Amino acid sequence: MQRNIKPMDIWMVSLTDTLGTEQRGQRPAIIIAIHSQANVCMVVPLTSNLDASKFSHTHKIECTSDNELSVDSVALVFQMRTLTISAGRFLSKVGMIEQNHFDNVKALIKDYLQIV
Repeated sequence: MQRNIKPMDIWMVSLTDTLGTEQRGQRPAIIIAIHSQANVCMVVPLTSNLDASKFSHTHKIECTSDNELSVDSVALVFQMRTLTISAGRFLSKVGMIEQNHFDNVKALIKDYLQIV
């Protein structure tokens, strides 16, 4: 089933096939980019564990009526991954990330990937 998923959306996703310290379980994630031909999109998972902000390539996001997060969260840029859109990974839309937070996350991705 094709979902109406767009960059800047926050979706509850299912991260079930993980190993080691990879983020797992059902959690909100920011949609970064979509590759419609391959039916995949890049996401940055969020955590409610605010202690995670001690790691580099993270960004704190306070819950607001715009993003509709239930708690303050940390975007884990270093945990970004690609998910298949039609594989039952996208459970429900949560809200939409504010532009300033999206810009900060994209800047962190650029730094993390060492793109000049």
